Amino acid sequence: MARKGGRTKLKRLAAPITYRVPRKTGKWVIKASPGPHPSWRSIPIGVLLRDVLGIARTLREVKYMLRKEYVHVDARPITSYRFPVGLMDVVELTPTGEVYRILPAKKYLIYPYKVDDGGDKNLKPLRIERKTMVKGGILQFTTHDGRNFLFKPDEELAKLRPGDTFVYDLAEKKIVDSVRLEENVLALITGGSKIATIGKVLEIRKPDPLKPRLVRLHTDVYGEFETIFDYVFPIGKDKSVIKLYH
Repeated sequence: MARKGGRTKLKRLAAPITYRVPRKTGKWVIKASPGPHPSWRSIPIGVLLRDVLGIARTLREVKYMLRKEYVHVDARPITSYRFPVGLMDVVELTPTGEVYRILPAKKYLIYPYKVDDGGDKNLKPLRIERKTMVKGGILQFTTHDGRNFLFKPDEELAKLRPGDTFVYDLAEKKIVDSVRLEENVLALITGGSKIATIGKVLEIRKPDPLKPRLVRLHTDVYGEFETIFDYVFPIGKDKSVIKLYH
């Protein structure tokens, strides 16, 4: 890590695979700031615009775009070039109207896929990671991108559990639907050897108390296979709630 620049740089050789930058063309690369996604599963917006999408040629151009609020992530302007962008985030370039959604990818873990018509840019699936009781008997749900939602125990959404999905409307700033992780739902694989695969859930089981839960799925490409519970992201009952890939 570099001292120069106030810890804003990272050695290229130590950069996560998500960065997709050449390792030997220079010494330093932008370091992601703390944010909604872990550093190993995200990419700084500056690297995304300059090195991945090629929209900017230099960091100076990136900073200009951000200062002018030309770049929105999840329907809000981003001003820091170190802001981490991660799974299911929606990146919009307001001058051109181009929209990208960050989805799992086999080689780089995540990749920005273009949303051609922009029709579902306001919808964002949020996988529930934690469910806890807070003061006043209120249930708090924390999603994969760090959002927190509070519900009274008697509300319908309070019945959801970790592993299930909220469907969040970014424009209206509210939950509009939900998808339970259960048999016969569609799920997106976000890790492991089958990453970026979409399949139908067949069974959820816990073979051993000391080992993680397993999910058995079926896809047209791989047939039936199993993966761990944490890699399974429910995305729809009969069809996906958002457009995936091309």
